[in-house]
Amino acid sequence: MVQGQIGKLTVLKDTELYKLQGEKKVYIKTLKAGGVYRIYTFKPGMLGLGGGYYVDRDARVKYETPSKAKLNQVKMEQLFRGVKLGMSTSQVKKLETAKFILQENIDGVQAWVYSTSLFGYHTLLVYGFENGKLAFYGYSFDAGKEYTNDQLTAIYNNLKQQLITLFGNQYEQSDSGQGYPPALVFHKDGLVIALSYDADGLAVTVTSEQ
Repeated sequence: MVQGQIGKLTVLKDTELYKLQGEKKVYIKTLKAGGVYRIYTFKPGMLGLGGGYYVDRDARVKYETPSKAKLNQVKMEQLFRGVKLGMSTSQVKKLETAKFILQENIDGVQAWVYSTSLFGYHTLLVYGFENGKLAFYGYSFDAGKEYTNDQLTAIYNNLKQQLITLFGNQYEQSDSGQGYPPALVFHKDGLVIALSYDADGLAVTVTSEQ
């Protein structure tokens, strides 16, 4: 599976591939029986292959969803991105494929900012380096800039459920104050994964236990 994929399509009998223009289906080509494709989205009566391309969801195709374990593995890979704390700037740069936005220095920390998504939500990815080594990284959902407070609350609740699914129901909880939901801290393999929501926005950060 790849990021964003929700299932797999197998063509049982030749079927038409369409491009949606608004609600209008424009014929592109015929997919031959035996072909296997990734599915990224649904519409009523249709399955989406990405890029605005769809097939009819009928007896000519077989749609399969991945196992829960496979889904969780993909989510883990999306969260941790293949990087490890302590990596050099060049190691992280080789691994990260998201769109680079800016680099800045804050109180001795070199911060790299990328544009990406986490569990389906657009977010800014921030890597923090100290003395040329990765000290932390995290995802920032800015309050008032891209999302409304109601949207951030909904995203917080979804992220909470995703993290509980990945790391279990054992977590630390602390009051955020000002009417915001509590900050949550999960532990895994020497890492601290924190979910926080306050006046500065919503964030998920990954740091070391040390």
